[in-house]
Amino acid sequence: LEVAKRITYSTARATFGFQESTNIGWIFWPAIQAVPCFIHAKLTGENVPALIPAAIDQDPYWRITRDVAPKLGYYKPAQIHCRFLPGLGAGGKMSASEPETSIFTTDPPEAVRRKIWNAFTGGRPTVAEQRRLGGDPNVCSVFQYFYFLFEDDDDKLAGRERMCRAGEILCGECKTELTERVVKFLTEHQRRREKARNIIHKFHLKR
Repeated sequence: LEVAKRITYSTARATFGFQESTNIGWIFWPAIQAVPCFIHAKLTGENVPALIPAAIDQDPYWRITRDVAPKLGYYKPAQIHCRFLPGLGAGGKMSASEPETSIFTTDPPEAVRRKIWNAFTGGRPTVAEQRRLGGDPNVCSVFQYFYFLFEDDDDKLAGRERMCRAGEILCGECKTELTERVVKFLTEHQRRREKARNIIHKFHLKR
């Protein structure tokens, strides 16, 4: 509410293009979005700067938040613009509203395998065409997962891209390798998360 009191409807409308038909939830959301920037200071009394990693579509929210921060006595938050992590479908970002196009940290191995094997790729309709014409890694969601998360070696990534374009590697091979890497990562992550359950309370902010 402290944030909301300092954002006028005129500012919100000019920033987000709200219309007379826009519901109150959308209008109030910019105030809610700003809260993580100040929650630590509010709960602990320690005024510390906030650094927000977010995609470019979130930029208007943080611009408004930067205007509000000094009025509340807080530091202006800074932002790192990030690229969207693509979903496993044909275009678009990963979204919790489309679970089959997203891999969650709680997914079991069988769900990971199913999602990756159903993922959209830049491959051709047949093996013969793939060998002759090559694939298109630019539109391949599987390649993007290697690019963003599961290939640290730039030379190996470039080699995978070259082989894809030359038809030297098939989509099934990339899907198999990606599945193995994702399952290995999630298995270890889930093991560590369970281990952390007994100590997580130490890191919670106290009211």
